[in-house]
Amino acid sequence: MSNTPTIAAEADTFDRSCAHWSDAGVDGMHNFYTYATADYAHLAKAVDWPLLLSTLANAGGQVELADIACGSGKFPTALVQHTSLSELGLTVQTDLLDPSQFAIDETAGVLRPPFEARAEFCCKLQDWQPPQAGYDINWSMHALYCVPAEELLDGFAIVERAMKPRGIGFVAQSRRDGHYVRFYDRFLDSLRGGEGTPFSAAEDVSGALEELGFDLQSRTLTYDTVIDENDRASLELYLQRCAFDDTVGWDQMQSGALGQYLEEAHRDGAYRFAQSVDLIAFGKDLSEFQYWITAP
Repeated sequence: MSNTPTIAAEADTFDRSCAHWSDAGVDGMHNFYTYATADYAHLAKAVDWPLLLSTLANAGGQVELADIACGSGKFPTALVQHTSLSELGLTVQTDLLDPSQFAIDETAGVLRPPFEARAEFCCKLQDWQPPQAGYDINWSMHALYCVPAEELLDGFAIVERAMKPRGIGFVAQSRRDGHYVRFYDRFLDSLRGGEGTPFSAAEDVSGALEELGFDLQSRTLTYDTVIDENDRASLELYLQRCAFDDTVGWDQMQSGALGQYLEEAHRDGAYRFAQSVDLIAFGKDLSEFQYWITAP
């Protein structure tokens, strides 16, 4: 029997997101990650993470990490799978922050060495009270879409307080012309009468970080998420998850700007959703940050 989130369709973006990060939304989550796991593989291959974390480690080989909006732990999992990080003898003490206890439990259950779950913060980023000692590295990977753009400045001011003097932060976020933001904009326009809080985009993240005076570097990752045109069940479930709304079926998605968007993505026997994702590094001084693998 399929589980479905129990929340009204008219609920706004954040509340629908929380409903999907729950036991009720687990089936849709697993289908979504059939395709979205590739997002994290691209991020794992964009930076020399083993070298970076080795540089940040203390004399005992320990790194302190805050995984902000940790989701299901897909990024640490991708690092273990796609890099040599687990071979270096490091210990990455990982504090988990998410407004969903279900997400925190999911992440804690999948972490593998060198990642070790430590403290838990079940709250929104905007409500976080980080420890005064701070972290060597803070990251949020495809996770801040439901933080309204106007609240990002306050959120990153909290992250700033959570960083050690030479600490580094990372955010991976779809650009406005990337699938996740484009799709949701058209979803709200076509099926919610233009009402609802839009996803924040990479441009909003960069703007907030720059306003706080951070030094930034970034890379834009482009690739397609491809789903066979005949697999309507997977298409529907994937797109429902992209909108955090399983009350809207495939047929309803064919209307208005959303229907046009899907038609444009349909070619060569598949739906090809064009991803454009910024991986943004930030800190007080990135003049010596030379860990990129992906070309600018």
